[in-house]
Amino acid sequence: MTRKPDRDDLEEAADEAFDLLDKAMDVPEADDEIEASIENKDVPTAGGDEVDGGTELAFDEDEDVDDEPRAACRFCQQEFHTCVAERRHHSEDHCEEGSPKFRPDGRPLIDPQLHKFGGHFLFAPGLGDLRGTQDGMAPYFGIVSQFDRCLQEGGEDDVGTFESASDTWQLNHDEDKVKYWQGQIETRPQDTGDAYYEYQIGVVAADAVGRKRINFQFRPSLPNATNSENGERIQSMPEDLPKGVRVQVESANVEPEEIFEVLQDLMDAIDVDPAYFKVENLHEHSRVTGLELYVRAVREIVEQQVVEKGALFDRLAQFSSVRRGRGEYAWNNEEIIGHRHAVAMNETSLKKLYDSHDVGKLLKSYLMKNPEKQGGATTEPKIEVQWNKEYSDFFDGNAVPWKDPNGYDFGDLRDELDTHLMFALNAADLPLRADPTVYVADEYWDVTESERDVAVHSDPTEELREAEEDLTRAQLAREDLTPTDRAVVQALSDGGQQHYEELVEKTDSSSSSVYRAIGKWGDLVEKVGRGTYDLADEVVREKIEDVFAALEDVTEWVEQGIDAIVEGNEEISEDSPLMKWARRHGAVLDEHYDDLEVELTGSYSKYELQKLLRRGLKAARKTGKKTAARFIGGTFSYRMNGSRRENQEPFHYVGDRVFCLGNRAER
Repeated sequence: MTRKPDRDDLEEAADEAFDLLDKAMDVPEADDEIEASIENKDVPTAGGDEVDGGTELAFDEDEDVDDEPRAACRFCQQEFHTCVAERRHHSEDHCEEGSPKFRPDGRPLIDPQLHKFGGHFLFAPGLGDLRGTQDGMAPYFGIVSQFDRCLQEGGEDDVGTFESASDTWQLNHDEDKVKYWQGQIETRPQDTGDAYYEYQIGVVAADAVGRKRINFQFRPSLPNATNSENGERIQSMPEDLPKGVRVQVESANVEPEEIFEVLQDLMDAIDVDPAYFKVENLHEHSRVTGLELYVRAVREIVEQQVVEKGALFDRLAQFSSVRRGRGEYAWNNEEIIGHRHAVAMNETSLKKLYDSHDVGKLLKSYLMKNPEKQGGATTEPKIEVQWNKEYSDFFDGNAVPWKDPNGYDFGDLRDELDTHLMFALNAADLPLRADPTVYVADEYWDVTESERDVAVHSDPTEELREAEEDLTRAQLAREDLTPTDRAVVQALSDGGQQHYEELVEKTDSSSSSVYRAIGKWGDLVEKVGRGTYDLADEVVREKIEDVFAALEDVTEWVEQGIDAIVEGNEEISEDSPLMKWARRHGAVLDEHYDDLEVELTGSYSKYELQKLLRRGLKAARKTGKKTAARFIGGTFSYRMNGSRRENQEPFHYVGDRVFCLGNRAER
């Protein structure tokens, strides 16, 4: 006989599901169990439907519940007194934003603005675009014949302004973006001169800001191109290049489809056939070389939640892999706080945060040096993600195909950067919706949102740090460590990355002993170059340094072990999981011998307070058994539902189970 799920089962399953949703994680098999227990096993709804031929369940929405709501919808804030009502709210799509079609990947998300874009495009005109005896290089020669019209005489050119992509454009003479020079490609026998010339035509939108710009550089394309100086084939150009024109593009604040539109209208303005530059004529060798996306947010919020010590960038930098030395954390506060902060990571580092990384990325916050002088939206900083080729292994970090139906291309790259920017905003506790109180529109970006298939990942750094600290602690406590093993890790902790020969000298051992020690430390030590090693990251380094700082000498490590040292401390250490929980949530811990008083500085609903205290208990358990007992028996002061409550004891035992504010505190 199958047992019907009781109230505790339902509440426990629903709590687990909503805890996972709060972390923006996919609900695993537990979600299927919830569905089965609530919807598929003849369990009554909140209205008290009959079960087993007339037997009613012993509770409904209004029976035997606290006056305070047990939960609230994370989207529309509707409150619930039972888990059945909570589940029903979403299963029947009463909340559009909470319905499955929006969660987790399809809900409206803030739209980032494309900032900078780079590309190398190859146009190979079709036969229908050519006339008479023209060959594929006709568009290049068209630019050669008309380029003089772009040059200034007496402060003016023959082009003037032209309309395109909903803007008025003009040639960018102010920044000297209209020029030409002799290239290195040797001319064909039928063409004049020793080498083909290359041409640059920069354009800028005639708006109030003047930062919407495109720079076009034009070069010939032909098979088996040779160097004009030595006659050797140019290796960087494929042998089978078609006849055509290569257009290098560098732009700011312009979408790619607008770039092609402006290019065609520019050609029309200088009397070159724009049909040569149809998108249909793009060759498969076309590549994207740069991409950046951004949002702009209130300066005070960005400083507190993104760039200050302990904020997003600081947390991310702790997990930047030292493998092959591919990572960067840089900041510049010299002239103004928050001028430029940046964290660059290669794919290896990024996959510590979440999967699905094909390219390296640089995440940065940027504020102009003199924002008050500029005025307007530029007084607020940008949060920007860019494809960072220096830290990318994909295609050797050079370029991504513009279009590749069977592989990775520009569309995939843009989605990947979009996903990482949403991750960064989420990890910094910034809203993912178009909140005008947080985000600031500028000349080129409106604070809008859209429904798009972008996964939103939660911030794993706290869990990662705790896991790495636990791993480090466990490794240091191993009984099979030799003096050489300990000496190697101590040398790496003190001196940073070192060649194995240096480690041999510092540990007064042999190469084989050092290599055995490195192998024994596993993931805590990584190879960062030829024969060079270092600790995995700053989390590992700090934990090891903390342990060594607590030791009088290595003998204490050997004789007492890590457990004796940690559990022997009467006070809760600053780097303990409980203190990290306290710092993150603004809690103040006051220790009096075996007693513990906790002051929570926020204002919470009952559901929020239960979640916060459960996380605190989890952190206390990780700190130690004695600390967990003090936490459970401690007194707490907090504000719940607007009411100040002093010296409360939210935890109590029922048998061997711990309850928090009337609900089970642990699974």
